[in-house]
Amino acid sequence: MMRYNWQRWGGFGLMLLVVSGCNTLASSAISVLDKGYVCSVNQPAGVQLVSDSDRQKSDSARIGNAPQQSADSSADQDQFWIIRVNMGQQPSGGYGLRLLSDRLEISSNRARVTLEWLQPKPGSVQMQALTYPCLYLKIAKGDYSQLEIVDQDGEVRFDLNLN
Repeated sequence: MMRYNWQRWGGFGLMLLVVSGCNTLASSAISVLDKGYVCSVNQPAGVQLVSDSDRQKSDSARIGNAPQQSADSSADQDQFWIIRVNMGQQPSGGYGLRLLSDRLEISSNRARVTLEWLQPKPGSVQMQALTYPCLYLKIAKGDYSQLEIVDQDGEVRFDLNLN
């Protein structure tokens, strides 16, 4: 007679239940293309869908980088979106955005990207100039039509319809 060790298999079943609840794409699903402190002057906080050529033409000079030719082919446009996340006007340096995970969490037709909203520490010395921090992300397309930008505390900051 064959006996099953339910304690051993119980954890595996629980793991299957948890994994099936939230689909995560491969680790290369999100990457940072550019980031900067003066991406778009007077651009309000928000998220926009942009093309790679628009990113290179309009924002590379403001970010302080020399315009780079993208190694991405036009076929990549069928596989990836380029998203610009704007933090909006900030009163000094020290503000910025940082990608916390290079994976998309997909649930109920929504993809979720988690970013950290960076702020200067109280009392720290920062340049005193208006800044407009932003982050350009390359995100793999998939079976979802909404993109949520979430902060480090789990609060949804921006929501973008991708249709």
